[in-house]
Amino acid sequence: MRNKMHETITTTELVRNLSVVIDKVRVSGRSLYVTKGSQTVAELSPPPKVGCPVSKLADTLRSLPRLEEEGTAMAKDL
Repeated sequence: MRNKMHETITTTELVRNLSVVIDKVRVSGRSLYVTKGSQTVAELSPPPKVGCPVSKLADTLRSLPRLEEEGTAMAKDL
């Protein structure tokens, strides 16, 4: 089923403007359907995001195990 949120582009437009289209998808983070005639033939989409957002960094650090005595010894070594 086709998602109405996706923008479309024809194969001819894609060939003529490949670099611009790729930049548009990269910057916007949104997928783009590629059509040939009246049929959708492909979807150009950005890669999945990896990593952890900065907003979750504090929670992640709090969830790590405590080093206790080993941490104190390491701090002295440093």
